[in-house]
Amino acid sequence: MPDDVSADELTLMLRLRRQDEAALGELYARLGPQVLALAWRLLSDREEAEEVLQDTFTRLMARAHQYRPELGSPRAFVYTVARHEALSRLRARGARPQPSDDEALLGELSVPGLSHDLDTRVVVQGALERLPERDQVLLHDAFFLGLSHGEIAEERSMPLGTVKTRVRRALASMRRYLEGP
Repeated sequence: MPDDVSADELTLMLRLRRQDEAALGELYARLGPQVLALAWRLLSDREEAEEVLQDTFTRLMARAHQYRPELGSPRAFVYTVARHEALSRLRARGARPQPSDDEALLGELSVPGLSHDLDTRVVVQGALERLPERDQVLLHDAFFLGLSHGEIAEERSMPLGTVKTRVRRALASMRRYLEGP
């Protein structure tokens, strides 16, 4: 993401901390389509995805004070709130995220900055592929299927501590790769 876009989003998040509703509107206009795509991908239900979109931005106003710039971009914070909203709905109905064809889904939505997002996905996928397959599977279960560490441990017949350690190490390894030398 170009630095001016990151700076603009950071400014919007800081304004949102002061309960600036105009900042919320600008974030919605900027990130709404991506949040909808994420929710739709996880839920496979357009109506529910739209509800997650609305709930995400409602919660952002209340949670803006929790955003820490040193931990990640505003965009990542918004996506995390949306992901948690979608996963909460799935858990409430006892379901799991449905796999979908990302390119088909993204093709249906007009998403500004899509080429940058795809570039990022390629880089992250490369970092993921550098991990041992056993760690790739754990990250897939945690982040793409939305399983908790306990659920992964049960599903994979592994001790909970082992799952937590391997996920943490895999993420640290990916971070080192993505941050470069």
